[in-house]
Amino acid sequence: MELPLFPLNSVLFPGATLPLHIFEERYKLMIGRCLQSGSPFGVLLIRSGNEVGEATEPFEVGTTARIVRVQHLDEGRMNLVCLGERRFRLLRKLRETPYLVGEVEPLDSTDIEGEDVAELAETVAALFAEYYRIYLAVSNQWARQIGMPGGAAELADFVGSRLAVSPWTKQRLLEELSVRRRLDMELETLSDAIREMTPKVDAARAQRWRALGVMN
Repeated sequence: MELPLFPLNSVLFPGATLPLHIFEERYKLMIGRCLQSGSPFGVLLIRSGNEVGEATEPFEVGTTARIVRVQHLDEGRMNLVCLGERRFRLLRKLRETPYLVGEVEPLDSTDIEGEDVAELAETVAALFAEYYRIYLAVSNQWARQIGMPGGAAELADFVGSRLAVSPWTKQRLLEELSVRRRLDMELETLSDAIREMTPKVDAARAQRWRALGVMN
């Protein structure tokens, strides 16, 4: 399968949205062709190089992106909202001008079903809800509820896309095809993050109470 590729400094997961501002001529051309044909493009995390200008060396595993919203601006620039659809592996580069095009193969998740996977998914969902609550509390925000997908594979990608971790950590989650191992990795990451963030929440609450005391 031949796919136009967009190396970025971010990781796109299936089911996640990605806003993009298109201003380089090569990507104006690429996105214009995708819009005309209704076809997706591939998003790959940059291993070395920069998003703008020079050639980059991307990771081999990425996600196809479907354009779901476009805002046309002056000089051919565009604002896009894209939806991640499916993992793929880059087998070889076919050409690099005017933009990167590669031969890719789609990738499917494994270890999707089973009672142990379902129980692990429930644990990760509960931990992520707590993580998100603490994450908001640190900045004095709150959310009534978090809508999470029910399937284990979809949940793993939902959590992976929303963790406040480095792109390299997200890339490892993206490359892990076993849903069970992906959830295990997220369980460990969430547990560590919650232990680290909880004292910050307590300190923030104490500071707000002291501020209220001064006001009164």
